[in-house]
Amino acid sequence: MDFDIKIGDDDTLRRAYRTRVPGLDIRINTKKGPLDFPVSDISASGFAFADNPRGYSSGMEFTFDLMLSKKLFLTELKAKVMRVLTDKGIIGCDFLAMERSQEIKLDKLVLEVQKRLIELRKSKREAEE
Repeated sequence: MDFDIKIGDDDTLRRAYRTRVPGLDIRINTKKGPLDFPVSDISASGFAFADNPRGYSSGMEFTFDLMLSKKLFLTELKAKVMRVLTDKGIIGCDFLAMERSQEIKLDKLVLEVQKRLIELRKSKREAEE
């Protein structure tokens, strides 16, 4: 018996847990000055943000700051655009060459959001019982 199983291309598989963090934005310095864009979701390996996808294309690299509740959270991060969903206005990116301290701070943020979501689900289940 001969068969082949294919799950999908490596590009389509998630490499890390993604979550939504309320109040998380990226700040990009543009010709018009610094502009903030809401982050749709984030993980240890990448993020997606909402913008009219003008000027964004796969492979494009850029530098940005990560803002949490309008306060500077991480600076001088680099990203590479992996996909542009023009119909939804979403740009999906991977982080590039983060410093270890930046990775640790980002991991803590994602982990903290994960913990809070688990606690919320647990308290909902207990309330339903």
